Amino acid sequence: MSPEKWVLNMGILLYPQGCFPDKVLLPEQTVEDLQLERLAAAMSYSNYYKITAPELNELLTRNGEVIKHRQAVMSDLINNPKLEAALDKLLGCIDGWETRSGGVRRGLDAMAVGINLEDFSFLDSYISKLDAVYNELCSLELKSEGLKRLTAKISDMRRSERFEGLKKSFEELCAGYASPQKMRLGFNLDKGLKASKLKLLYMEPYTGEETDKKLKKRRLMLNQRAIIVNNMLLQRTVSGISQAISSFVTRETMELRSIKKDLIFYLSALKLCRQWEASGLKFCFPVLMPEELKAFNTKGMFNPLLVINGREAIITNDISFSEGGEILILTGANQGGKTVFLLSAALTQWFFQLGLMVPCTEASLSTVSEILTVFAPSKDSYGKKGLLSEEAGRIAAAVKAVSGSSLVLFNEPLTSTSPSETREISLEVIAAFKAAGVRGIWVTHVYELASKRGELERLIPWGSKIGSIKIIMKNGENGDISSFTYKIDRGEPEFNSYASEVLRRKGLTLAGAGTKV
Repeated sequence: MSPEKWVLNMGILLYPQGCFPDKVLLPEQTVEDLQLERLAAAMSYSNYYKITAPELNELLTRNGEVIKHRQAVMSDLINNPKLEAALDKLLGCIDGWETRSGGVRRGLDAMAVGINLEDFSFLDSYISKLDAVYNELCSLELKSEGLKRLTAKISDMRRSERFEGLKKSFEELCAGYASPQKMRLGFNLDKGLKASKLKLLYMEPYTGEETDKKLKKRRLMLNQRAIIVNNMLLQRTVSGISQAISSFVTRETMELRSIKKDLIFYLSALKLCRQWEASGLKFCFPVLMPEELKAFNTKGMFNPLLVINGREAIITNDISFSEGGEILILTGANQGGKTVFLLSAALTQWFFQLGLMVPCTEASLSTVSEILTVFAPSKDSYGKKGLLSEEAGRIAAAVKAVSGSSLVLFNEPLTSTSPSETREISLEVIAAFKAAGVRGIWVTHVYELASKRGELERLIPWGSKIGSIKIIMKNGENGDISSFTYKIDRGEPEFNSYASEVLRRKGLTLAGAGTKV
């Protein structure tokens, strides 16, 4: 199913009344840079109930009401452990009917289908499960509008004439019959998904649980005789419930199918929450700030991809952008965590605009219209074009797509030119983004970019501010000077490489070596 059709099938859990899907630009290159396919695969509720990056990206929104609506549903789900089981049961009911009616799940408009009914109880089981889900929802103190509307929808279904007619017809059909071990009903679905030409195809006898062989044999003979009668009676009777089954399949189950993807979305997100909790990490629902403030303020922010990778020690960071927009130039040693931090910020914004929890202990955020990334290309990505051509193309695409409401994230975007050329090109691009009023992070080894920010502020007094943040290397556990943890903080660049920092902390410096020589 295409992402567009997937969104059209969304129901009341994803959108409040009167709200509809809107667009947030996320180019394919950004999807690749942020590793969103890996993240979506790890989120997926199960191998059967999967969710993909394109499907998730179609749900990104700038609408504050939609974000609050989803946060409330997610909060109910996190705070009510029994709710997960109820929604899982409801998802199973919906999928069970889709599997048996064939057309919707397989994309077929009309086909002959068979329903395998173990103990002739599938319909009874479905009715019982729907009642159980309803009773469970009613027993919980739900606060979200979405789940309250879902409860009301199921309540209306249970009280509908079609549902009552189905229950009554089913009870009449089953009354007085010996319990078969298995039977198969066949019916056709026309283009309108209406059932017709119902027929009993197959039935196996019930052998009983008796330990007495004579009694068991006698019961079996009686049941075999009963089956002959049942076959005849069922062939006549089953057509009597055709209308009830048809009405139920085409109306009630179709209404429930509209929330199937909603359920997969929330249950997948809950699975991710449980993974974070198991790793000892905290998450929160951000405070929604006005878009014109261009707010991005977080505490305890981490990179969710590290959890997927099985990393045990995950470092968290705090960051705040200046009000009205700021471009932060991030410098620091190799292997210092700059890319990890950049991904943390991007994914925090992504989760926020899905209306989900974010990987932070605290956060207050404004929505963005685009999330744009320009990462250093891999060797496989540019081929015969050449590295400079690939880098220039990626930067040009970002400049073309940018707006004042964008979040831009650059990770060593120029590696194919000399340091002086990299500096000049980077300053021109940063100046253009500053004038446009965007917010973002620019990771670089060209430390002069940070020292030139004052000059850019004087030349372009409007638009975004330009700040400098850096990697601070701290000793590892128990003061171990050979291993480090890395924190992000504001400040001027430190002109040390990772290797020189290790040597310095071991007491070996260039000045010291020269003195000894």
